[in-house]
Amino acid sequence: MKYTSFVFAIFFSVCGLSSVSAYGSYEKTQSAKGGQNIVYISSNGNDSQGDGTATSPFYSLNKALEGKLSSDGSADTLFVQVASGDYYMEAPLSIETPSSRPVVIKSQGKEKPRFMGGLCIKGWQKCENGLYKAYIPEVLRYGFNFEQFYVNGQRAILARTPNVDWFFVKSSKETPIVKGGSLANYAVQQIDFEYSDWESMKGLSRKELKNIKFRFYHKWDITRKNPKYVEVDSARIYMEGRGMKPWNQILKGSRYFMYDYKAALDMAGEWFLDRETGYLYYMPREGEDMNTAFCVAPVLHQWISVKGEPENPVKNIKFKGLSFQYSSYMVPFEGEEPMQAAAGTEAAIQFDFAENIIFEDCEMLHTGAYGISFGRECHQNRIEHCYIADLGAGGIKIGEPYLRATTRKVTSGNVINNNIVTDAGHEQPCGVGVALFHTSDNQVTHNDIFDILYSGVSVGWVWGYNEDSASPIPVLNEKGEMETVMMKKHSPSVHNIIMYNRIHHIGWGELSDMGAVYTLGESEGTKVCNNVITDVLSYDYGGWGLYTDEGSTGVEMSNNLVLRCKSGGFHQHYGKNNKIENNILAFGFYHQVQLTRAEPHLSLHFKHNIILHDKGETLVRTWDKANVDMDYNLYWRTDSTPITMMDKSFAEWKKMKEPHSVMLDPLFKDVKNDDYTLVSRKNIRKIGFKPFNYSEAGVYGDKEWRKKALLSLQKLELFKKMASIRLQK
Repeated sequence: MKYTSFVFAIFFSVCGLSSVSAYGSYEKTQSAKGGQNIVYISSNGNDSQGDGTATSPFYSLNKALEGKLSSDGSADTLFVQVASGDYYMEAPLSIETPSSRPVVIKSQGKEKPRFMGGLCIKGWQKCENGLYKAYIPEVLRYGFNFEQFYVNGQRAILARTPNVDWFFVKSSKETPIVKGGSLANYAVQQIDFEYSDWESMKGLSRKELKNIKFRFYHKWDITRKNPKYVEVDSARIYMEGRGMKPWNQILKGSRYFMYDYKAALDMAGEWFLDRETGYLYYMPREGEDMNTAFCVAPVLHQWISVKGEPENPVKNIKFKGLSFQYSSYMVPFEGEEPMQAAAGTEAAIQFDFAENIIFEDCEMLHTGAYGISFGRECHQNRIEHCYIADLGAGGIKIGEPYLRATTRKVTSGNVINNNIVTDAGHEQPCGVGVALFHTSDNQVTHNDIFDILYSGVSVGWVWGYNEDSASPIPVLNEKGEMETVMMKKHSPSVHNIIMYNRIHHIGWGELSDMGAVYTLGESEGTKVCNNVITDVLSYDYGGWGLYTDEGSTGVEMSNNLVLRCKSGGFHQHYGKNNKIENNILAFGFYHQVQLTRAEPHLSLHFKHNIILHDKGETLVRTWDKANVDMDYNLYWRTDSTPITMMDKSFAEWKKMKEPHSVMLDPLFKDVKNDDYTLVSRKNIRKIGFKPFNYSEAGVYGDKEWRKKALLSLQKLELFKKMASIRLQK
């Protein structure tokens, strides 16, 4: 972080339902004991000459809080009043000393102040082949580097081949060097490609080849690496690092693209940074004038970094009406091994050991990785009415993705309410809209989560069932290193509430094995209810609406409206005693509902559901063999095709499994236009279905706020086009 602060100093002149305690009680508090209770900052302020008053404000948040967190025994609230304008941050707001007083950092007016973690790039010159270039001397002087770039607030594309979609791996093999457990601790992979796909690589120097990066797609993961060696003539690379996971390897047919080399810069909107000369190259999109364009290269990895102590957490800070924009993410030198949900990636706003932190009416835009994270031992925090968009990975992370050998309570009791999380996965497509890892008793309610390349909401982070006896478990120690200890496997992710969310246009045909709502491990008391889920599109298999994955236990999924999911509205891989009731599961493409593993215990209750479709199979895999409590469901096909159940007629199935289920039209008003109100309740009464008001899902508030939760017509058409391609697989 010292380096980024230094670079910013050089560039500074270039760019001009919860138990969370109520802030209202102390937001109005004023000091009667002397001392300064209000600090002012302005984009025209000065940290070295200002005194923080209204007439002589500071510039930075760090200066505003310097020496102010201690209140000499007073409980008076410290207010930081932020004037509108742009604030180019030299360093993240960093808090490691807990405050003895509440702090409110808020906008002074209606217009949100913008805290910028990037640099303005100016001085563009036209050059060859429709390109423009700008010289950045700090690239050579100080090694300044970046892997994201923005023009007029729109993310540009780091030059890649092919420009859209991908090529396919011809073959691969791995040689373990240092053996480990299920995978090698160190291995070399040889990967071969079709020579005809490497036209842009021909004639490149050895130095240029050394800097090229590869992104591989395999199932629900990606791998990003610089090859150790490139053989252009044979279209072959060698990579090194950890061994590939046996269940998710890079194989023949795996997808990939090459990026970050100038020869690939051939499409409008692409860019490339020549680290040997210090020039940034860009091919403008239609309508962009590089003489006036607002161009930003991100520098800071984080806008806010707060880390309290286990026995002394940072508490009682509220951020209101602020906009945070442009954060950086760099692929590590050794590359990026696959990790589901981009779980190990930090966020632009990162909290550890924090309580009663509130973000209200804020923006988090243009990130390199996740937007915001409440990580280790964070309790009773709130994110509300925030717009979180244009994300390198996902939107919100709660809890840690690592177990620890401790009896301390995991992150808990946080509220994520009335937010918009959208346009995610630009750098790490496996990022999740809202990810709850090892964490309990959280509420995720009334959010709009859409335009996400992987799962919308993910809950839990233990694969399989809890265990009564100790076994070797990988944990994170206090040094930040992974080690294996003998302990009982146990999921702490319980009593999480996922309700009244609208989750739609998920997947975009890029990854496989996803769910709009995805659960993992034993999750007693977790409720997934009253959500509206539509349009889940995986690349290959596994585009589900509701997905109880490995070991999911004690999860209730009820009163959900689930439409147009590639692989079906519901899938249980394996689990125990889950309750799937009173849902509308409609118009899956390949299947409607799936149960993969038959186990001797009771896997789930599947009752009072409406299953409606016009194509694909109704039930698939092991419904006929599994131990399930299944009855009182309504099945209907709108295309008049007779319904079969696991290769049996409906009459045979009723005798075998569901004596009280019916095959009747549910009598919805207009399913072609997504109107699932009932014309009559005559038929649904036969299964005990209880109507629910699905219009209550999603964000609430004024018209302008609700309008921001709509996907643009252009994006809708793009999704339809992608669906027409992916649904042919």
